[in-house]
Amino acid sequence: MSVYTFKKRKNGKEIHIFQGEMTSLTHCSVPALSHCKKMNQVDGDQVENGCRSETDARNIAAKLGRPVCGICVSHLYSDY
Repeated sequence: MSVYTFKKRKNGKEIHIFQGEMTSLTHCSVPALSHCKKMNQVDGDQVENGCRSETDARNIAAKLGRPVCGICVSHLYSDY
């Protein structure tokens, strides 16, 4: 099952989305790069709790608003 983590760039305001996989019942993997490939996970601080479902990720992105990368958000709504 795919899960999502939000990270805010340490030296900026933009937030990016990382898609990972559950590795156990309570932990998930976070890939090195965000959906848009413009942020490395080590360059950011986690926003919200990680390992969120797609539905939760969509709701979080809507709540956070404009600071969330539009390219990353678009991946939450793609069919491929």
